Amino acid sequence: MNKSDTRDDSLLAFQKKIGYFYKNKELLEQALTHSSYANELKLVFFNERLEFLGDAVLELVASEKLYSQYKDIDEGQLTRLRSQLVCQKSLREWSESVGLNKLIRLGKSLVKEGPTQSVEANAAEAVFGSVFLDGGYENARKVIADYLELQREKVSPDVVDSKTTLQQLIQSQDGEVPYYNTVERKGLDHALKFKVQVTLNEKVMAEAWGNTIKEAEFKAAEKALKKYNTGNNE
Repeated sequence: MNKSDTRDDSLLAFQKKIGYFYKNKELLEQALTHSSYANELKLVFFNERLEFLGDAVLELVASEKLYSQYKDIDEGQLTRLRSQLVCQKSLREWSESVGLNKLIRLGKSLVKEGPTQSVEANAAEAVFGSVFLDGGYENARKVIADYLELQREKVSPDVVDSKTTLQQLIQSQDGEVPYYNTVERKGLDHALKFKVQVTLNEKVMAEAWGNTIKEAEFKAAEKALKKYNTGNNE
């Protein structure tokens, strides 16, 4: 059996896992193609545009589900719940549960270490976008519904994220609002990391690194909360 047959079998198994079979197989391959691979082989198409589309479709499906499921909570709470569902960690978990992480085509410089969390998450969103283009919204919704079910136990309207907790705490005591600033970024384009500082009255409360700005903000808020709650907020 040659490599082409092996990949065809793997792609077929993946389609069975997600419950959707592509009419245009090239869309699936595009969703699984990282820019590093495309650059090496001088391919025109890779998955960043599909990721952009898939991110929007994922947010729509997640928003629709939460809106229907939680009828008594406001827009702010719905947004926080959605952030629990739509994040890199959750997307990576789904990627690995369906074997997507093993199908991503990477450039030679990345093959040894394998896809990062952000690369896997981006590919997952690209798959959602490719299903939407290939089969329409209903098919994309069904695939994403399985993803959302995998995350179901993590989502609770009673869970308040660290940024919200910090802001509520500070406002209740000082009447001020914490601010977040991205102060540094490092790494290659496919694996950028961001450093964020959370400040209060122009004083740095805490700082943290993350794979996305949002992740770094939450981590910085968690650190600031620990310092604030112990009275070490000078």
